[in-house]
Amino acid sequence: MLCATSVLAGDWPQYRGPTTDGISPELIATNWPATGPVVVWANMSLTNGFSSFAVSQGRAFAMMSKDDGSGILQEYCVAVDAATGTNIWAAPIDVEPWDPSVNANGGAGAFPYDTGDGPRTTPTVKDDHVIALSGLLHLVCLNVTNGAVTWSNDLVSSYGASRIGWDNAASPCLDNDLVFVNLNTALDSQTLAAFRASDGGLAWSSQNEGVTHTTPIVATIQGVRQVIFATQTGLVSLDRTSGNFLWKFTYPFFPIAVSMGASPVVYSNIVFCTASYGRGATAAQVTLTNGTWTVQQLYYKTGLNYRSIWMTPICFQGYIYTLCGDNTTFLTTPLNCIELATGNLQWSTNNFGMGGLILVGTNLLVLTEDGQLVVVQPAPDAYHELARYQAFNFSPSARGKCWNSPAFSNGRIYARSTIGGICVDASVPVSSPLKLLSPQFLNRTQLQLVVGTANGTPIDSTRLSKISVRASSALGTAGTTWSSLTNPLALDANGQARVTITIGTGQTRQFYSTVEQP
Repeated sequence: MLCATSVLAGDWPQYRGPTTDGISPELIATNWPATGPVVVWANMSLTNGFSSFAVSQGRAFAMMSKDDGSGILQEYCVAVDAATGTNIWAAPIDVEPWDPSVNANGGAGAFPYDTGDGPRTTPTVKDDHVIALSGLLHLVCLNVTNGAVTWSNDLVSSYGASRIGWDNAASPCLDNDLVFVNLNTALDSQTLAAFRASDGGLAWSSQNEGVTHTTPIVATIQGVRQVIFATQTGLVSLDRTSGNFLWKFTYPFFPIAVSMGASPVVYSNIVFCTASYGRGATAAQVTLTNGTWTVQQLYYKTGLNYRSIWMTPICFQGYIYTLCGDNTTFLTTPLNCIELATGNLQWSTNNFGMGGLILVGTNLLVLTEDGQLVVVQPAPDAYHELARYQAFNFSPSARGKCWNSPAFSNGRIYARSTIGGICVDASVPVSSPLKLLSPQFLNRTQLQLVVGTANGTPIDSTRLSKISVRASSALGTAGTTWSSLTNPLALDANGQARVTITIGTGQTRQFYSTVEQP
């Protein structure tokens, strides 16, 4: 009887992954060698931008800006081969908002050093569509294969959408057939909108809420699928299909006038959000009783360990893991663990910077501001680092930073910086399935069972401890009821596991199977 170990794998089709919560169901290797994991490819043409990677259908997609040959910076959506990093196509989307030749004051952002930082948004992929949203609010759908325009929506001219300082940093949020965007239209307009992924048409619009730099999220709370926007005054939840209003949680801090870039985080029926520039973190419990939604604030915490500009947290087993800092803590920003229910700070470890983090399986994957990939075991008792690798090397002659989140797809990490992109192999080796070989009679009373692998690879001692042999006199009974042999398995010189059993007097029939615990 064969026993196989399976590892879930999948695409990472948009910002913060397939479920918009920054969580991958895959496993990540943590026993990296001293030299780091294997670099599958590095593409240093993917410069100038804070876009993360979206990985789907054998391609990795991102946004970047570059000179189009006329001296004008353009925003491009680019596609590279996910296996090799080879450039496939680059489609111009819009003028780069921070191009000094277009914006003499250094762009919509108030600081000249923002010039040329590039797009802040990540494309989203569905079937043969790649949907991108520019800094100037141009929503475009491209063909996955060649980058040809499928449909195009100028949200400013078509719907009266408007930008805020630092321009648009919200990625298009995709849930099945709908893409969610805050249009930030004129007063008394319906600003929260959903567009059809198939043709770009407006599916619905609702409410009048000012825009922030956050990307909406989609979650199921109290059994209801909903889209949540972090607006300038609070979290607003709408029915994802109709746009009908469900509930609003008004921030306990003053309205957002500067930057709020961290998306809200949902865990069960608790919603957590964080903002910087003198604000902090707050959480609310959302309930639905007899058709009526109620929202109760659990706490509001101020202080540096609770403020995040754009680094969206992760929640795992009731604890928030977050990079918290403001414009005074570049490079020194800590990784914090916060109890979700109470807001209590469990621990804080400095010098991660304003990068990004996701959860892969049961481990955190952090991309630090200075270009390191760090794997951390999430636990409330203390900081537990498992692996670290310097993926990008910045210097005075190669200045750069990572103000974005990594992506994880099919065992590989995809990471961006302002000087290029990289893919590293962090897959967990999948062991060959076990195989119970033909039994061998040593004599009239002794039988030897041999456990090998389907492809003949040796079994090591670590794996041996998880293997057992079970027996039953009835083949049709459930495998969980079979008795485990008490005789210990031993490895031979060929890496096969052997066990010798004694055949009882009068015993006429016995069935055996081998089982491997996860």
